[in-house]
Amino acid sequence: MITLYLARHGQTEENLNHIFQGHLPGTLTETGKCQAKEMGRKLKDISLDAIISSDLKRVTDTVSLAVGYRGLPWEQTPLLREIDWGSWTGLSLNSVELNNPPADAETREMLYARAGRFLDYLKQHYEGKRVLVVAHGQINRSIEAHILGIKADALRSIGHMQNAEVRRFEIM
Repeated sequence: MITLYLARHGQTEENLNHIFQGHLPGTLTETGKCQAKEMGRKLKDISLDAIISSDLKRVTDTVSLAVGYRGLPWEQTPLLREIDWGSWTGLSLNSVELNNPPADAETREMLYARAGRFLDYLKQHYEGKRVLVVAHGQINRSIEAHILGIKADALRSIGHMQNAEVRRFEIM
């Protein structure tokens, strides 16, 4: 069994400005930095064996502020990156037709499959461990869907994860 603590990064400037961040690094706001530190306070009495995170800056900054002082093994992987918005990356949400994503964007099904690959990796390498996984809203939703047995076409049935929120799961 794996005990998974699934968390999202702190608030970013791009979140506030309604920008498609995708694979952009992202910049934590002062609020985002405070959220990361608060996440760390909430996790301080929880025994963890390892951290796995997205390799994007907004997440690595969140991890550093939240639990960096703990000196835990920390693996960063592109498997946990946010959805790739393709040519929408860096654009304002208000500047595009939301129901017509670009052909070069990662699809919901592709993201869901990537989340499945991450969970397979987690099961292969972290059996019996308590792991903090810090990533992004869309990939976290896909990971949670896999854990709960929800298919890709029903992803929206999973509630939106707030900045620096942590959810706990037991994975067999």
